[in-house]
Amino acid sequence: MKKLLYSCIAFCTLVLASCADQDVAETNATNNDGPGVKVSMTMEGEMQSDAAAATPNSRAIGYEVKDNDGFPTAKGLYDGVGASAHELATGTKVPVVLIFKSDNASQPVTKVKTMWTYTQGGKLTLEPSETFEMKSGTNLSQGTWYVCGILGGNLDNNTVKFDGFVDGYTPKDNSGNKTTFGAEIPYIFGWRKLETNQANKTIKTKDPVRFKQFGSIVRLKVTNNTGFSFKYNGVRIITSNILVGQFDLSAFDNVATSDLADTDDNALRDATSAAYKKVFKAFNFTQRATTDAKITSLESTNNFSIHNDLSYYDYKFNDFVTLANGSSATGYVYVWMAPKQQTVNIYNKEENNGSPVETKQVSKTQFMLMAMPTETSVGNNIVPTSINNIPAYGTRADYVSGRNYPAKGSVVYNFPPLSYIAKHDNFGTEAELSSTANQDIAHTIRYTYSQVEANNASIPSNYFIAGNEYWRSLITQAYAFAGLGKSWSNATNSYSADYTYSMSMVSPAKLPGWANTLLVYQTYSKAVKDKNGKNVAYMLGLSKKPDYISDDTEGQVYRGRTKNPAIRVRSGFGDNLNWITNNNYRYTVRYEKVGSTVEMKQRYLGPRFVLDMEDIDNEDFWNEVPSGFPEDAKRVIPLPGVYTFVEVPISGPRGKQQFWLLNQNSVGNSAQYWTLDDASPYARYALAKTGGPNASVTGYTDYTSDKDGKAPKQAVGFGMPDQSAGMGGFYYYVYRGTPVYQDNDLNPADPRYVKNLIMQVPVRLWRKTTPYAD
Repeated sequence: MKKLLYSCIAFCTLVLASCADQDVAETNATNNDGPGVKVSMTMEGEMQSDAAAATPNSRAIGYEVKDNDGFPTAKGLYDGVGASAHELATGTKVPVVLIFKSDNASQPVTKVKTMWTYTQGGKLTLEPSETFEMKSGTNLSQGTWYVCGILGGNLDNNTVKFDGFVDGYTPKDNSGNKTTFGAEIPYIFGWRKLETNQANKTIKTKDPVRFKQFGSIVRLKVTNNTGFSFKYNGVRIITSNILVGQFDLSAFDNVATSDLADTDDNALRDATSAAYKKVFKAFNFTQRATTDAKITSLESTNNFSIHNDLSYYDYKFNDFVTLANGSSATGYVYVWMAPKQQTVNIYNKEENNGSPVETKQVSKTQFMLMAMPTETSVGNNIVPTSINNIPAYGTRADYVSGRNYPAKGSVVYNFPPLSYIAKHDNFGTEAELSSTANQDIAHTIRYTYSQVEANNASIPSNYFIAGNEYWRSLITQAYAFAGLGKSWSNATNSYSADYTYSMSMVSPAKLPGWANTLLVYQTYSKAVKDKNGKNVAYMLGLSKKPDYISDDTEGQVYRGRTKNPAIRVRSGFGDNLNWITNNNYRYTVRYEKVGSTVEMKQRYLGPRFVLDMEDIDNEDFWNEVPSGFPEDAKRVIPLPGVYTFVEVPISGPRGKQQFWLLNQNSVGNSAQYWTLDDASPYARYALAKTGGPNASVTGYTDYTSDKDGKAPKQAVGFGMPDQSAGMGGFYYYVYRGTPVYQDNDLNPADPRYVKNLIMQVPVRLWRKTTPYAD
């Protein structure tokens, strides 16, 4: 079959003016008529031989860093990526992929790479000697023809691939010269109407086209507001936007003829306008497959991964950047990204049960620093040992393609709960409570409540037996660390299924230094497999109220991302608590059972963190701490076993009796600690008061007093068995005296029964005001 070869004569002026800069926290946009390649094009076609075009060495756009705000100003086309790149030499060939389409549906779409000649100073020319092949079956007399194009990239099997761009620069180099750099960033132009003549094989256009930047360059500038100096040598980027992607050229096959129209250049002045978006509607940019060679390469070099439709990308510097408290970095981290939103489904009462009641499209961009403090604690001025992956900036604002954005990073720090918890069980001296040696069952002491009261007076001055409200900053009334617990399985008629969604509770909580107990939103992850296939769990704690929940009263339980609560498990604090109004104390914990202990690792997140539990419930988020960096703050909880109850038949008019025992199946799996607080009659517990309130209506059960009519004490539990199904909580209280009826003989006898039982429970103290550095 004869091939049609066409010659295009095109004089192009490369106008690389800046994109409008838009801070996503602002509402008013600043428009700009750039950047772009302004092209005056005349296309003439004739029968010619199929001449091969030379392969270019670069497709990079050159940028200059502005002194005052780091804005990347486009300067021309460069010969590589990075600060060592320079402007292309005159005569260098540059690829532009052109797409030709007719409004006559019978005509095929041509997608072809054409080679343009660059002239220093910003000029491109498509010379007559450059030829290209229209798709077989093309008839230029059929309909009106249009062309659009993509500058740069790599044409590969109906896609144009771009490798993305992340790098860091200061406005001036070490010699005081302005910094310039090359970046592989796509530029595109919208449909331009053509004049065609089938007889003469002529393609012409009278009006210029303008290439516009596709996607956004986001530049992070870090300011240290932590209260201490730190250094960082890299940035973790987590975003719904595309960092490494490709144009899907098959999308042009399906462009409706009604969308083919000559581009009005006035529509290109505002990237946020509907007219602008219509011009580039046909350009479908997608994430490259995980099997793509570039992606597999980034997995090893940059820890690239995708979780919950978000891209994870680690960018390491060649050296550390050190920031004193109150100072800002002189340089910027530049990241190109193409806009994409995450689909977030909100269900009724249980995630993935039925259809979503609401679906949102959400943009998320998160910057976290690979950082460590550069100073140590002095006196009561405590500096955390570890600040791994501390958030610097986060936003849920939409980035608009064609605009560039500042990311004004402000790093802050507040100590999360684990920092206040003693490192060792038991009463003891400062040295004993701060020791990380012998954190095991054998070195955990059990105390009767009378012994707790006796030892309370001799506690070191900076420690106290924390009230239940403090423990609730970590452990809710029920469902705490559900990922290591079990949910009900209809198949086995037991608690045997792993949680496949997160569990969240509206809970009271308090930290040392807080004036009042506040309501917070505590979220525990589903079951997650670590690299060895073992279940681990995570927590996202001390969050402010989500905007999608329908009931924000204390004790409401949400099964996954749901609008309505599934159940109410009240803690007894009532409905008069105020909500926390910010995320200043937000943090995350990784929870793992190791032998006969639980290990909890903690990272501070704070108000700059915008991701959800479903975005971070993976082991890549908790990647191994780099060599030379301090380990995450950690607490170890020995699991010596806990008190639960059983019900057995007995002789006599009552016919049955419940009695308490040290659950032998819980040894090595569960732990609980004394508080000084009485159980609440308005809380929900495993053992309810006989004849008490209907918990399914009220959300609480009341409690059963001991044999002397005294209230039991609230106990915080880890990995609690039986009704708690391996989760943490306050669902099982403990008695200071003998449980009711347990001062009697049991008939028939039961070897597990202990007459006149006095419970002995461990103690874990908290620091009152001054946290641990680690």
